[in-house]
Amino acid sequence: MKNRLLLFVNLCLIIAASTYALPRFASRTNLPCQSCHVNPTGGGMRNAFGLSYGRDDITIKAWQEDYALNDFSTQINDFLSYGVDFRFLAFYQKYKKQGAADVSRTSFFPMQADVYFNFAISKKINLFVNPAFGPFNRYEIFGIAKILPGNGYVKLGRFTPPYGLRLDDHTSFVRQATPFRNNSGQQTGMEIGFSPGSISLLGALTNGTSGDRDGDFAKAVLGRVEGRMKFGPLNARLGVSSYNDVSGGEKYNMVGGFAAISVFEKLTVVADAEWIKGNSALMSVNADRLDRNAANKDLKQFALMLEADYPVIQGFDLKFMYDFFDPNTDLKSGTVERYSGGFEFMPFSGVEVRPLLRITKDTTTPNRDFTDVHVLFHIYL
Repeated sequence: MKNRLLLFVNLCLIIAASTYALPRFASRTNLPCQSCHVNPTGGGMRNAFGLSYGRDDITIKAWQEDYALNDFSTQINDFLSYGVDFRFLAFYQKYKKQGAADVSRTSFFPMQADVYFNFAISKKINLFVNPAFGPFNRYEIFGIAKILPGNGYVKLGRFTPPYGLRLDDHTSFVRQATPFRNNSGQQTGMEIGFSPGSISLLGALTNGTSGDRDGDFAKAVLGRVEGRMKFGPLNARLGVSSYNDVSGGEKYNMVGGFAAISVFEKLTVVADAEWIKGNSALMSVNADRLDRNAANKDLKQFALMLEADYPVIQGFDLKFMYDFFDPNTDLKSGTVERYSGGFEFMPFSGVEVRPLLRITKDTTTPNRDFTDVHVLFHIYL
């Protein structure tokens, strides 16, 4: 299994060297996440440049001219702007379990319903609010003061710790196996970041998984370093993250590495690998979801995500993804692999449709194989 996994990784890297992933847009443009988003670490509400990029650079131009609103702005006045993210999923799933009949199911699911508000308190200080009306407890509220040297900032409040990549696929094992599954895992604390040139450094100190109020000295500490490079037609970014949480009786440590390569601002390959160690916070695969490790034992786990995207034409991208999860690396058996393929269709600004066929091979206990058809609808401002 390990040899096959290494072979697969090598093949993907070879393809990347000759051949387009979210955060694929950051890789294409070779810009930091804060170039398009209000949050310096990316994700969520878009700023003026992000809206312009979404309108002019990733949609079908003819349809954009016919159907999109002209001179549209989310700026209400000089000190207040807003944004929206709504994701709706329709899916069909069929799975088989050893010694049992096949099971099929279908469902509709509102994955995300976020309305963002950004208040300009001064030229350097903003208050960001996300009530998060969706099915998960994902609300955020934090202040950002861009007052430090080196294009630096201070963030205080309740936010998503900036661990690894900001992925829009919350079902990826590199997020499901961590405290940040379902695009949730918001924590209360402070964050400091610097972006001097092509290097980004940041750190965060939070209450961890213990909640918004914490009465002891046990905290979670996060660090992240990322570098951006350009070699002719090749844009590349490399980064590492570390997260250590001892809050609420947890003993949980993650170390991860991520990379993105984009060639001619076309084909992009993104990789994210996570090494996880701990006890009660650890996740393991059970049926079609990832649950907490009921045995409460110290485990070593590994998760990997690879994603490749290629724009056939502007507004229509082919997509391929590979996910791997080993819930206990000390054992030679019991892993989960998922292969996903489909496309993203962005007819005009604010609309995305993403059909995917996903095949999951599960050799953990109980053994199950899944076939899913997902159709994601994303409406955003």
